[in-house]
Amino acid sequence: MNRCVLVVVVGWLAAWQSPSFADPPASDKELVEAWLKVSRQHAEDYTFHPVAAPNAKWTLLPQAVFRHSQPVRGDDIGAVWLWIDQDKRPAVIGSVFAFTHQGDTRTVAHELHSLASQPIEATWRGSARWRTKSSGLAWQPVPDAPPAEKTPLGRQRQVRDIARRFQAESIDHKGGRWELRLVPRPIYQFDIESPKEGLGGSLIVFSQGTDPELILAVEARRVNDEFHWHYAPATFSDYSLKLRLDDREVWSRSEWSSNRDGPYWCDAASQERLPDKSTRKESTP
Repeated sequence: MNRCVLVVVVGWLAAWQSPSFADPPASDKELVEAWLKVSRQHAEDYTFHPVAAPNAKWTLLPQAVFRHSQPVRGDDIGAVWLWIDQDKRPAVIGSVFAFTHQGDTRTVAHELHSLASQPIEATWRGSARWRTKSSGLAWQPVPDAPPAEKTPLGRQRQVRDIARRFQAESIDHKGGRWELRLVPRPIYQFDIESPKEGLGGSLIVFSQGTDPELILAVEARRVNDEFHWHYAPATFSDYSLKLRLDDREVWSRSEWSSNRDGPYWCDAASQERLPDKSTRKESTP
């Protein structure tokens, strides 16, 4: 995600080089848990649906699919959330994270990417917030991939093999390059019980430290009477990105600029202070 450019922030563009979320200093754990609770509250207040079907609300998964903290540079604390459709297919992925603004006040930012096949609309706390003009992903066949296996376990093995064929890098505003790390396990896997267009798939993360920079969707999609593997990249960064398949560039995206009707959008939502410790409730995504 690499800190999408926010109008309210100046100079907040440093790349993450942080320790694993799983190992924050003991003194930071309470702070991390408190702001993760804020992340959950913000995510729960979103409603997403296709523009053409306002009553077809998508479901927020009960647990975050990825968590991250950055106590060294940027001071970010947040979680990645996923909304799915009735077939369990990913529809929207979003990060809600907080970074220090002034004193004990933090700016809470939202970063969203549509994964849907049609234009979508987002409402947050009763107000329209984001409306896309097109589908969120552009699918491409995975070359030289075998047809999708019939069993979920077999398809999971195939996804792991496919993921290892990809490499990704980010390029910052000064031309610095970072080879992104393939997170070993997909952050989400799904199987469609009554397949028409597809059998199922996975979401794969390429990260810089613990910071998700690029989301790679991999899905077994119908081609005539068979199901073949396809991929679709989704940016989660304000930096330029490049994706390679078998060491050949297959996708790139230049630095992001604010676009409220595009498939990727990021903005500051609020500035908040944590309540007094005595009033906090323990809740971790």
